[in-house]
Amino acid sequence: MEYEEVKALRERWGGKPCDHPDFTDEILFGSKTGDFVCTQCGESFTKRQRDQLNRKGANPKLVQLAERNQMLKERIDILASRKDKLDALANAANGHSELDATLLEQLCLIKLMDELIKSTD
Repeated sequence: MEYEEVKALRERWGGKPCDHPDFTDEILFGSKTGDFVCTQCGESFTKRQRDQLNRKGANPKLVQLAERNQMLKERIDILASRKDKLDALANAANGHSELDATLLEQLCLIKLMDELIKSTD
């Protein structure tokens, strides 16, 4: 967020308390400053300060990502449990199961999301 936008956001917010639900990069003269800005109130934070705030209270976006990841895991388990029944329908003409490829791809995505979630803790 450009500095002028940050300044206007701060003025609109008026110094009320804020739980700082989301952050974006602070930009000055077209370049990132290395600091972060709360998208709700406009307050600036260093990376360390932002990380400490995220540890104090769960980041809503991170919680949502974790919930979606759990839902994907449950759906994959359902598909895997029904694989034998679905396999006959999923076999392609070349003899490779499209279902196997899809399940493997989804499991890889879930693993990456788990790593991302753990890295932010």
